[in-house]
Amino acid sequence: MSPVLNGQRSIFSQEVYRTSLEPKYQIIARDELHEDEFSRDAALAKMREFIAKHPQIKNCRMDSVFLLRFLRNRKFNVQAACDAVVRYLTIIAHSPEYFDIDPHHSEQLIKERLVVPLGEDAYGRLVLLIRYGQFNAQQHTPEQQISLISLAIETYFDHEQYHVTGLVYVIDYFGLSMAHIGAITLPKFRVIKATNGEMKMIRVKKVHVLRVPSVGAKLAELWISIMPRKLQQRFKFHKTLDTLKDDIDPEVLPTIYGGKQSLEEANEKFHKLALSQRDRFLKQAEMYIDLSIPAPNAKNANAALQSSVADESVIGSFRKLNVD
Repeated sequence: MSPVLNGQRSIFSQEVYRTSLEPKYQIIARDELHEDEFSRDAALAKMREFIAKHPQIKNCRMDSVFLLRFLRNRKFNVQAACDAVVRYLTIIAHSPEYFDIDPHHSEQLIKERLVVPLGEDAYGRLVLLIRYGQFNAQQHTPEQQISLISLAIETYFDHEQYHVTGLVYVIDYFGLSMAHIGAITLPKFRVIKATNGEMKMIRVKKVHVLRVPSVGAKLAELWISIMPRKLQQRFKFHKTLDTLKDDIDPEVLPTIYGGKQSLEEANEKFHKLALSQRDRFLKQAEMYIDLSIPAPNAKNANAALQSSVADESVIGSFRKLNVD
C-alpha cells in the first residue's frame, strides 16, 4: 500500500517498478550511480516514507520515475535525494512563475524555435539547444524563458535513460544585447541561480557556448562563476560554428549550425511530444509544499534562497558588470 501523504492525496502514487533502461544503461547506472535492484527498492521505500512524514509536503509525485531522478542525481544518497525534493518543491512554491510548464501557454515561444531538444548524441545523452540571443528582450521575460527551458526538460526527463546519460546544452548567444542583460534584475538572478540544472535533477555532461558577443562576456563569466566547480570544467566556448561540428554529431546538429537535421522538424517533434504530455504537466502542477508550517530542520531551500552571503556575492558581481 502507498504511504498516506499527511492526510492529503498524493499524485502518481507508488507502483511496482520495472526498469525501462537498456542493459548498457543499467551498467552505467550501477557503476556510476550505485544503483541496483536492492539499493533501488530500499531507497524508493525510504524516500516515500520521508515524503509522507514531512510536515510541509502536502502533495507530491510518489511514482518511481520521479523519485529516481533525485536518487540518480545524488548517486543514491537517500538523505541528499530527500533534501533535494524539499528544495525542488520549495523553489516552485516561492517562484511558480518560472515553472509555468504548459505547452499551451508557451506555444508562441515554441513556434519561434528558441529552445529545441535536438535528440540523442552517440552517448545516449539528450542535446538541448537554447538560442538565448534570439529571445525578444522586449517581449520575452526571464520567467517565460526559464519556463520554456523547464518545459523542454520536463518533456523528456520522465524518460529514464536521460536520468543516467544526462544532458548536453548548446547555448547560442548570437544576437545578445544589453536589453537581454538589463532584463535580469538581482531578484530574478537569484531565482534563476536556484533553478539551474542541479535543482532540476539533471546530469549536465557538457555545455557548449556559442558566439558570445563582447557585451555578453562578463555575463557569461558571471553565470559560470555561480556553477559548481565540476560543472565549470564542462563548459566549452566556440567563437565560430566550425569547432562545434567537432563536438556535436552532424546528424543531431541543425543545418543552420552546419549539421544535417532540420531545426523546424526537431522543434515540431518537441511541440507534439509536449502537447501529448500536457495532462501530466497539469497534474504535476498540483504538487504543493506548505511553507507556513515550520520546517523540521534549518537546512531548507527557503533559508538557502535568503542567504545574505550569496546575495552579497551576486550584488557585487552585478555592480562590477554595470560599472564596466
